[in-house]
Amino acid sequence: PKLKPKRSKKQDKPVCPIPPPDLPPKFRQLIVEEMGGKGVVLVIQKTIFYSDINLTANHFSIPFSQVKTHDFLNEAEAKELTGKNPMQEWLLDPSMKGTSITFNKWVMGSSSLYVLTNTWNPVVKNNQLKKGDMVQLWSFQVNSLLCFALVKL
Repeated sequence: PKLKPKRSKKQDKPVCPIPPPDLPPKFRQLIVEEMGGKGVVLVIQKTIFYSDINLTANHFSIPFSQVKTHDFLNEAEAKELTGKNPMQEWLLDPSMKGTSITFNKWVMGSSSLYVLTNTWNPVVKNNQLKKGDMVQLWSFQVNSLLCFALVKL
């Protein structure tokens, strides 16, 4: 009997490019037009896990494996985090309220992740974030300072 060559599953599926998600218009207007933000980049789109809303943990995890692009950090910022120095950044939460938040890089064995800490619990509480919510974290620069926007889908 003749063996047919194996075809990969990928060949069977029609390729239909998924357009990258876009920042909601009200956020774009505030960030770009009112704040003068530049370089808006989607960092991660993820489902909120229990660990992200656990009050004793007080952090939002951004696993490297799920980060869309690491280009949102400039060289100095990447170096700062590699030196284990947490950075104070600005976060625009889902209710479009701004807050100062700590951005850090944690190395856990062989895997690494970024985290938002310190003032994360009030963001969870004020925006009623719960396990299973889908969120996007966007980064942008205002006057060359790193800022984030958290969008609840």
